[in-house]
Amino acid sequence: MHPLHSAHEPVLVAVSILIAILGSWTALDLFHRVRANRGPVRLWWLAGAAVATGGSIWSMHFVAMLAYDLGLPVRYEVRLTVVSLLLAIGATGVGYALVAGPAVIAPGRGRIACAALAMGLGICLMHYLGMAAMRMAAMPSYDPLLVAGSVAVAVGASALALFLALNDRAAPALALGALALGLAIAGMHYIAMAAVTFLPMEGPPARPAEIPAHALAIGIAACTLLLLAMALAAAMVDRRIEAMALREAEALRRSEERLRAVLERMPVGVVVTELLSGRVLLVNPEAERILGQRLDDAALDALAATGDALAGALRGGERLEREALLHRRADGVALHLELSAAPVEDRDGLAGLAIATLQDVTARVQAEQVLRRGQRLEAMGQLTGGVAHDFNNLLMVISGNLQLLIRRTGDEVLLRLARSAAEAVRRGSDITRRLLAFSREQPLRPETVDLAAMLPDVVETMLSRTLGGRIRIEVRIAPGVWPVLADLSELQVALLNLAINARDAMPDGGTLTIGAANVASDTLPERLRAGLVPGDYVALSLSDTGTGMPEDVLARAFEPFFTTKDVGRGSGLGLSQVYGFARQSGGTAQLSSRLGQGTRVTLWLPRARPSAAEAVPPGERVA
Repeated sequence: MHPLHSAHEPVLVAVSILIAILGSWTALDLFHRVRANRGPVRLWWLAGAAVATGGSIWSMHFVAMLAYDLGLPVRYEVRLTVVSLLLAIGATGVGYALVAGPAVIAPGRGRIACAALAMGLGICLMHYLGMAAMRMAAMPSYDPLLVAGSVAVAVGASALALFLALNDRAAPALALGALALGLAIAGMHYIAMAAVTFLPMEGPPARPAEIPAHALAIGIAACTLLLLAMALAAAMVDRRIEAMALREAEALRRSEERLRAVLERMPVGVVVTELLSGRVLLVNPEAERILGQRLDDAALDALAATGDALAGALRGGERLEREALLHRRADGVALHLELSAAPVEDRDGLAGLAIATLQDVTARVQAEQVLRRGQRLEAMGQLTGGVAHDFNNLLMVISGNLQLLIRRTGDEVLLRLARSAAEAVRRGSDITRRLLAFSREQPLRPETVDLAAMLPDVVETMLSRTLGGRIRIEVRIAPGVWPVLADLSELQVALLNLAINARDAMPDGGTLTIGAANVASDTLPERLRAGLVPGDYVALSLSDTGTGMPEDVLARAFEPFFTTKDVGRGSGLGLSQVYGFARQSGGTAQLSSRLGQGTRVTLWLPRARPSAAEAVPPGERVA
């Protein structure tokens, strides 16, 4: 028995290859949609890719079989034909599922190999099952070597197509993958057809469940082309939606970056917290710089445990408008903060977040305190000046009468009483002199004083003997220190007063450091410029290592009759006289102290120039 002669119709062969390539293009395009989506939508795209691939392979098979002419009528058994379709769809679906993970995660080569094996074997099984569905007057026989070759071609080409599709989404790579997969499908089919030989035999009569080959092929081809067109249209729409989503995401990302850049560069601290949980969601660098620490949930809990008002304000969700708070940092520095806070409502009108802004106003508060102290001292100076003048006039009358009494009486008892009263008048006169110094109304004789020569001499002749051996004195004079314009005797008295205060603050001994340094007009501290005549100054400072002063005492240290010493040990006029002398000399005095860390007193004295007598402001000097 001789095998039947067979031939292929070229036009139908070309149509079958075209269907395979178009189906592969659509399938791989849909496969990219699978990796680009999440959730249930991803499963729908996976099913669409499997249907497109399996359906196009199945359609290509029957169109190619129509091109295969044996000279015999051919019909197809319906059940096996439908099973072959399901087998093609299922095999390609399994292959896609193995490699269709998230787009940001590339599958390994092992998974690609398994997917290619599933797809290749599915294609081959679909082909041979479709061959088994043929009903005609012939019996097929197969060449095992060519069958194995068809399987190898299907598996290898499927692997290449998947590899290209996974590693590049560009159109050239997609076209190359579609071409490789389409040719693999077609190549597998025609290699498999080369492996079959049909021998004539008595054919069974046609049955109702069998379909003519021409009708089946034409119907399948039409349905497949319609399905592929719909799938490509859906993929195009999805890509456009994805592109719009990517543009919106990019715009949102840029907006977030701009907002973050603004927050990071804002000169105001910003803190955002979640009201229900109290979690810290956002902190900009300025807030952490102000607070001197990283502000997270643990840090906020620690602040709340210490009773810090800042933690309660950040988590309270109340609306605050420039609320003044005193916050102590972890390093012990006390900060004056200005806090504004407001809840942030969502679309339902519920407050879910709280945003707070912080400003460090410590410098401003300290400047206001200094200004208030200066204003208070000015008012006290005016008051004490008037009182001192009136009191001094009374003392002059009393002193004159006492002098007359001493000269005119010989009674020893009266003389002793008169001399005691005269001594009290002298002490009262000394008090009025100090009060006049504080109020800047005592007569001064300003002259050019060379501090580099004067300070060592004062230390050796006066301070060393007065302070005793338990106090070590260090003199640190900057090279080239300028001469100052001041009353030499009053300057020495001021230094003596300050040295005695330092000694009393160091009962167990310590170090007194006397320094002098030039301060040019452009380097003068900002807080002092408003109260001084523009020009150059010399900073004359005395620093001790004594007990220091608390803030409330420091605020009143220059006030007359205010003293921290024990009763009977101080009049409270020493520092006030020093302050008045510095102001009357055209400068000022400044105190800085911390409890347990000593005190520093700085006299800012104007630089003496050839016309230095004009440097002292009018009204500050009494002739």
